[in-house]
Amino acid sequence: MSGIFYDPQARRLRTVDSGTPRPEWAFVTHNLDAGEYHCRRIMREWLPTEVLSMIDWSDCRERRSA
Repeated sequence: MSGIFYDPQARRLRTVDSGTPRPEWAFVTHNLDAGEYHCRRIMREWLPTEVLSMIDWSDCRERRSA
C-alpha cells in the first residue's frame, strides 16, 4: 500500500511508495505528492492543534520541492 502515513512515536510523516506501513502508523493520504497544507488539513480532523504543532513536516516539504 502506498501513501503518506503519520508516525505518532516519531511525530513525523512517513512516505511509503510500496510495501506495508507499520501497524502503528496512521494513514493520511494516498497522494504521494501531497504537501504540508494538504496533510495538515486532513490530520486536524483527528489530532489536536498542540500535537499538529509538534509534527516534523520536512518530508512533505522535501517531496513538494522536488
